Amino acid sequence: MFSIQTKIDCYLLPGDGSAAEALFLKHLQDPHEMWIIAYSFTLLPMFDEIIANAQGGDPIHIYLDRSQSLTSDELPNIKRLVAANVEVTIGTSPSGTAYITHTKGFVCDDKPAPACWEGSTNFSQTAWLQVNTVMTFNNKTWRDQFVAQFDALRDYAWTHERAYQVMKAPPPGVTPSSTHRS
Repeated sequence: MFSIQTKIDCYLLPGDGSAAEALFLKHLQDPHEMWIIAYSFTLLPMFDEIIANAQGGDPIHIYLDRSQSLTSDELPNIKRLVAANVEVTIGTSPSGTAYITHTKGFVCDDKPAPACWEGSTNFSQTAWLQVNTVMTFNNKTWRDQFVAQFDALRDYAWTHERAYQVMKAPPPGVTPSSTHRS
């Protein structure tokens, strides 16, 4: 557990859905390193924004839940991201494959402070019309904790869930252990 103190902008959907969706897509244009953890990942304009940003910006790291990412709705666009050299890792919870990755958030190393997003809103076509929440804020402590969790999830997936990966090789800096299960 950790604590932060910061100003938080709150969105209650569906009333704030259009504003939240527009802000999310705008953040995907940020030219700084970004980490995204997501359960559902089907918002069509998002893929073009990520690919365009990855061509000229810092790296974008994505961790997606296995139960969603291997569906016919997500997989073709995940393959597009990988073909565009966007880092995508697919996995579950380190507690075991029976458990999902349910986070819907990101951090981006914006200046002067990292941009943070957390909420119940999936990154999907319909999430903005559903009853969901989004909180946005700038906080280095949150960023550091989120990235540490991302790194641990990514290492776990590449060591224990190699069969789920769409990328052919682990991302730079990830060295899976020699013992793994699929």
